[in-house]
Amino acid sequence: MAGRPRIAVVGSIIMDLMVTTPRVPQRGENLLAHGFKMGPGGKGANSAVALARLGAEPLLVGRVGDDYFGRVELETVRRDGVQTDSVVIDPERHTGIAIIMVDDYGENTILVAIGANAGLTVEEVAATLRLHWAQLAAVLVNFEIPEEVVRTVVQKAHACHVPVVVDAGPPRHYGVETWRGATVLSPNMLEASTMVGYPVEDEATAERAARDLLAQGPQAIVVKMGDRGAMLVTATERTMVEGFPVQVVDTTGAGDAFTAALTVALAEGQLLSGAVRFANAAGALAVTRFGTMAAMPTRQEVEAFLRAHPLRGC
Repeated sequence: MAGRPRIAVVGSIIMDLMVTTPRVPQRGENLLAHGFKMGPGGKGANSAVALARLGAEPLLVGRVGDDYFGRVELETVRRDGVQTDSVVIDPERHTGIAIIMVDDYGENTILVAIGANAGLTVEEVAATLRLHWAQLAAVLVNFEIPEEVVRTVVQKAHACHVPVVVDAGPPRHYGVETWRGATVLSPNMLEASTMVGYPVEDEATAERAARDLLAQGPQAIVVKMGDRGAMLVTATERTMVEGFPVQVVDTTGAGDAFTAALTVALAEGQLLSGAVRFANAAGALAVTRFGTMAAMPTRQEVEAFLRAHPLRGC
């Protein structure tokens, strides 16, 4: 596709309240933390910013409250070039918030009050996308919004022959009818475990889960496996795309960077295996920085990183 691909993101908009801590406190424990930082986030907003930085033209579809957090979210994503005309300001609900604890190993534990995201309706999303289907190169949707909205987006994208990438996070027990029409379904290992009903812990179980999910209808499954990389499974291909060794600072938002990069690459016509490697690089860069939205890498950074990490034998 010539020029910047236009991509719709239907997903959550959440203010992140991040605490760095030696470890997650035990029940009833009062633990002294290292520090605190507040910043805009949410899987939808993070992905939209990542898309803009990676060279796409993103349209964000979601909801915020009529409050300070909502205004900060919208002002921030607009500065990165995200179109927000389709974000509804909800006068009845607060903007979503996430309390994120990041331990000394860079791993995160998250508590979410979903707020206005829960008010996103099928009618408003369908009406918005109806105006844009002809111009869209792809759609990205996540599970941090109501299930019926996810299902509608996937079904309508499929009917309109627009590639749709489903970021199957955070873990939700959303039925197969919600995501079966995905062009690419991309859970991490915990999310895949939730979807298939058994533990996904290594390459063998990731492949088993991917094949079980593929049998339900999606065209491709990409299981995000952290620093190990990602497992790609289609009807004709099974590839373990290796990750990149980096110094982990904060894993929060790495999946959002990964899935946004995957979506950009697909919208640009890249082959799936190359798209997953591009996504691995974006996710690797994101974990080297503290924060979520602020950690989303640029296209220039990802391409420079890939040049510094050439494929083996090349």
